[in-house]
Amino acid sequence: MLFASILEPISVALVRISFEEDSTNSTTGNGQFLLVNEGTDCGPYTIDPPPHDYNYFLSQLHAVNQYFENVSYGKFGIDLAQSSIYPSSLNGNYQLSNTMDFYNPYDDPSGQEEKLTKLFKDAIEQSYSEDAIEFSKYDLVVVFHAGIGQDFSLPFLDPTPEDIPSTYIDEDMIQEHLGVPNIIVGNHEIQKGIILPETQNHLLYDISETMFSDAENPCEYQYGITGTFSLMIGFAIGLPPLWNIQTGESGVGVFGLMDQGSNNGRGIIPAPPTAWSRIYAGWENYVIGELGSEYHIPTRSENSII
Repeated sequence: MLFASILEPISVALVRISFEEDSTNSTTGNGQFLLVNEGTDCGPYTIDPPPHDYNYFLSQLHAVNQYFENVSYGKFGIDLAQSSIYPSSLNGNYQLSNTMDFYNPYDDPSGQEEKLTKLFKDAIEQSYSEDAIEFSKYDLVVVFHAGIGQDFSLPFLDPTPEDIPSTYIDEDMIQEHLGVPNIIVGNHEIQKGIILPETQNHLLYDISETMFSDAENPCEYQYGITGTFSLMIGFAIGLPPLWNIQTGESGVGVFGLMDQGSNNGRGIIPAPPTAWSRIYAGWENYVIGELGSEYHIPTRSENSII
């Protein structure tokens, strides 16, 4: 049995990135963070409502920390005291000089990884140039950009194919696409990170009126960012994917975080990592079952894996 021993909390530098403002139809929004609901009004049943400001992203950090503390029985989480959100102002962000579609051009699918790696690099360099962030203080850099993620296959034609997919940027991607083993700013070396959208909820944008015009109840198509965020953290800490990342073919499906289970409960209540993943991470122990023996397995209890 393989073990990874993922037993220390991680500190996170969360960086907010916007784009040059645009009116491009192939991306959701205008490149700026959403401060008011511009789309369908779902009343109290609105997932991840705006304003998407400092406090909103702080709540996302808290949600993901609570998720991992719960599924690891307190053995892993995010060190909130040592984590930071940049900029520190309420509605601040670092604006890049490109529009959103530059980083995921529809007519260049083979170059997608390269552009995503460049987005990560541009975000780090822009934030460092403005605030000289001490990235070496953190275990992980998470870039949250304005707009929707290109992550869900909704039951309608997607009119915004140049939205940016959520991505874990690893050392291999940096080496392959930037030609260096890590990104250097100041005296800091960054070898990995995460790219995420501000939300997964299309209903918050004006495009929802046409995108879901045939839906009987559009509010049923909302998704939260917690599941996607947790999945990307899973990658970053070394939990193996449990689907075929080359073909997209599902492995454990909705029954584990590291597959389709990240989207359970509309992305608000992601599935725990599978029993195998929890053992691999060092969060639980297991018992070897014996033929003819009888075992009682509680609904949810630590070290009750047979």
